Amino acid sequence: MSHFATPFIVVNLGCEMVYVIDQRLKAQNIGPDKSERVLTDVLTVLLHPKLLDELFIPQPVATHVVIRQLLQDVSATSIMKLDDYSMKKLWDLMTMIVKWQLSVATNQNIFDITMRHLKNVATLMPQYFPKCIIDQAMKRFQSLAQRFTDDDYKCIVNTLILWFSEYHTKISVLLRLGLQRKDGTFNLPSTINPKILQNLGENIYIYDIKKNPIDEYESRCTDTNEISCLLASMENAKHKQNIVKIQLPVEFGGRQSRQRTLEISRDTQFESIVTSRKVMTTDLTFNPNLPSTPQEDLLQMLEE
Repeated sequence: MSHFATPFIVVNLGCEMVYVIDQRLKAQNIGPDKSERVLTDVLTVLLHPKLLDELFIPQPVATHVVIRQLLQDVSATSIMKLDDYSMKKLWDLMTMIVKWQLSVATNQNIFDITMRHLKNVATLMPQYFPKCIIDQAMKRFQSLAQRFTDDDYKCIVNTLILWFSEYHTKISVLLRLGLQRKDGTFNLPSTINPKILQNLGENIYIYDIKKNPIDEYESRCTDTNEISCLLASMENAKHKQNIVKIQLPVEFGGRQSRQRTLEISRDTQFESIVTSRKVMTTDLTFNPNLPSTPQEDLLQMLEE
């Protein structure tokens, strides 16, 4: 199991969350000022250097519950409000689209998909958004890629595929684009639009030609697996405080855990960010000293 899978899961799912939020803001005709505020708040927290410092610590991959709660906390840092129904649909969309990207990636690796995610969310942000936040996040992954061996690549891919394996939801946008079958399985790469296949990680909604998406969302049909409503009334919405608090349930070795709160200032200036990565060990794969299994003991005896 790779001990560097958590930042890939969080960042790729988080970027897909930004795509969905942007699509819903446009479909609901939210004004540009509020839309830009929502996107800025969400991405600023998602890619905040303090949060990335925590995610890039070599550690066992975080559980589904932990990552879902983390991304829910990130989404809640803006004036956007999600009800339980919308949060469930948002999670279904994020996980299944990233799972689809991993399933059909033939000549691309997880670094390619992650970098494309980061580059494409940058195009959705307003001009005043400090692009250095995205640049610094990309540098972290580039630095990690330079240290990865072939075995490290295989390890992280296997870890990610295993992490996403429990999700089997049918997603309307994937069905409409011919990327998913009615039984929930994905179509083979040979049957997919080459342009979509060559750009895994970009905003998939640019290919969705549905004419009136708001009609379906407003129906709140439980089998659409899309978001009916992301936003509560934002006319009088105000930030209650200047400090964002995000719970970080960090698990070490699966046996011990501690709950920590990461505090991020909304008014932080990012003109000059120094990228720092916490490395707990010089071993990239971070193999802990775990007790050997009976099978491993038997193999060792046979070799001796």
